[in-house]
Amino acid sequence: MQAMQPPAQGFSISAAAIRRHVATLVLTIAVVVLGIFFVSRLQVDLLPQITYPRIGVEVRAPGVDPEVAVDQITRPLEEVLSATEGVEQIFSRTREGFSRVDLFFRPGGNIDRALNDAVAAFNRGRNQLPDNLEEARIFKFDPSQLPLYEFALTSTMMTDLELRTFADEEIARELSLVPGVAVADVAGGVEEEIQVNLDPVRMQAVGIGITDVLRVLRDRNQDVSGGRITGSADEPLIRTVGQFRSADDIRELSIISGNRLVPGQPAPRVYLRDVAEINDGAAEQRLFARLNGKTAVKVTVQKQPDANSIAVIRGIKQKLAELRQLGVIRDEMTIVETVDESQFISNAINNVIAAGLIGSLLAGLAVLLFLGSLRQTLVIILAIPLSTLAAVILMAMFGLSLNIFSLGGLALGVGIVVDNSIVMLEAIVKGTYQSSPAPSSTISSHGSCPPPPPPKKPPKKGCTTKRNAKSGRRTKKP
Repeated sequence: MQAMQPPAQGFSISAAAIRRHVATLVLTIAVVVLGIFFVSRLQVDLLPQITYPRIGVEVRAPGVDPEVAVDQITRPLEEVLSATEGVEQIFSRTREGFSRVDLFFRPGGNIDRALNDAVAAFNRGRNQLPDNLEEARIFKFDPSQLPLYEFALTSTMMTDLELRTFADEEIARELSLVPGVAVADVAGGVEEEIQVNLDPVRMQAVGIGITDVLRVLRDRNQDVSGGRITGSADEPLIRTVGQFRSADDIRELSIISGNRLVPGQPAPRVYLRDVAEINDGAAEQRLFARLNGKTAVKVTVQKQPDANSIAVIRGIKQKLAELRQLGVIRDEMTIVETVDESQFISNAINNVIAAGLIGSLLAGLAVLLFLGSLRQTLVIILAIPLSTLAAVILMAMFGLSLNIFSLGGLALGVGIVVDNSIVMLEAIVKGTYQSSPAPSSTISSHGSCPPPPPPKKPPKKGCTTKRNAKSGRRTKKP
């Protein structure tokens, strides 16, 4: 009878890891080194990069009544933007001097292509909108556009106008230079404004209308290029300086009067100071920011989409500390943080690390109590950080970031690794105790345990005869 051959087995990872134990050790060390390398280079953010199927269009028209804005701005915008490919719903809002139209698309579509279509549709219908509109803002919704860091600035010696000017010209400008910062927005306080208060009686007397004043202010407040002067050695560029530098430049503007004093002669010119009062003061405050009952200025910082949130906030804090050391931010000024997303992100990361450590210790303690083996306990404790570092390497390869969703997945993965490790170790130990110490308990070259030897045949039932050598008689045995 031929001996029974062991069944052909496929590739086994566990068998290969045991036979190639040196390669397994090298691979483990590589996972540890690469994991630690990529941990410090992963993008850290509050939320993952999610693009909603929604596009917003914002248009500002200062001083326009809401009812007029609906007829002249909002409805033409809806008609123009409805030609965008893939749009399913249009929602609009209008208030004084402001109109906003939101376009909703089918989930899963190409939102970048839809954004280009919306921009093209807006440009085609721009001539249907009033001329006094400010530059329109067309954008897609992204969680990264939410404020990342926000603080309030107060002062005991500055006026509201001086504090707002300082925040605009010093704080916002310096923070915009921090790597990863997209924009630093200032709100609250009182803004600078040059007011031109016209006198209708004087204007009527000299024959000047409001449109004449507006046309002169628009046409004169600009620099005009004058070409170049050809010289023997160089060609300097020249330009006509026309932008207003102060309120005095506005006062000296001259307007052609509509009343001709002498027939056939050109109409006289009237200075703007004769028909209007020009004040270099503050604008009417429409937005108020207060901190603990005191007037303050709010500074909001947004980051770039690909920037690391924790690194950006760390750079902002360092820049503010440098400005205070240099004396730009005086000692009597107070900065109070109101929004700091890095604290929430850091706490979430620390919670995941703490969960992993606690899970490792509890799992190791459970294995040590029930199995009584330090070697098996060490296996459980090492499995959790190794699996976490392997997940970090894959996250870096696929361009994923550390956020509340990925951290939650890692926390759940720690529990799954602990459960699987305990179950597998218990099965290995149970199989080891039940098997015999024969070589059959070892792993064969086929990647599995060899089959047990065939059982021995039982003896046949019945009687056997045996000849006695001395007497020559046969004896029967049952």
